[in-house]
Amino acid sequence: MLKTVKVPPQFEQIFAKAEKTVGDFFSKIEMKPSQGLIHIAGDRYILMRGESIFSTLRDSMVSQFGEAVTDSFLYDLAKTIGKSDARRFAEKLGLTDPIAKLSAGPVHFSHSGWALVDILPESAPSSDDNYLLVYNHPNTFESELYIGQGKKSDKPVCLFSAGYSAGWCSYSFDLDLDAKEIMCIAKGDSDCRFVMAPSTKLDKRAADYIKGT
Repeated sequence: MLKTVKVPPQFEQIFAKAEKTVGDFFSKIEMKPSQGLIHIAGDRYILMRGESIFSTLRDSMVSQFGEAVTDSFLYDLAKTIGKSDARRFAEKLGLTDPIAKLSAGPVHFSHSGWALVDILPESAPSSDDNYLLVYNHPNTFESELYIGQGKKSDKPVCLFSAGYSAGWCSYSFDLDLDAKEIMCIAKGDSDCRFVMAPSTKLDKRAADYIKGT
């Protein structure tokens, strides 16, 4: 039974393999405070408070550049990081199949504290313009921060989660993919739900999904 990700039955076997492989990766952690080092399976990692890289950073940038510019920048930043991490994991684990590359992402997401990933049955990931991924992110660090601070947003807030997952999948499938959060716990919805599709088709796919559900 999968512990770090939820997927439709047809994906369970490949995600079970990813869960073990990525779990083994994260078990190889070396923390050396006397040297200021954290290594996981030989890669240098850093720990940062979620509030520092989201709430504090975002509030500071909004005051200087405005909300629209800030949110676009943070999404693009997370997408770039997601692509880089996906490339590194694929190389390190010897992954070549797009679904196998994808499967490492949600498990990595869970181990690194971003969120849990729940891929919904209507998803159809493929290496063409028909690509569609619909998923929930329970326990996103962004929504937890908002709720913990007693805030309520009038729009979705999980920019890092959306951008990072879009970057990971863009690399995995060699497509330009983007993700849109259509529901968010921080604004009172039951889930943080995302639709991911090729960038030029995302708005229509999201609108079709919302209309259909």
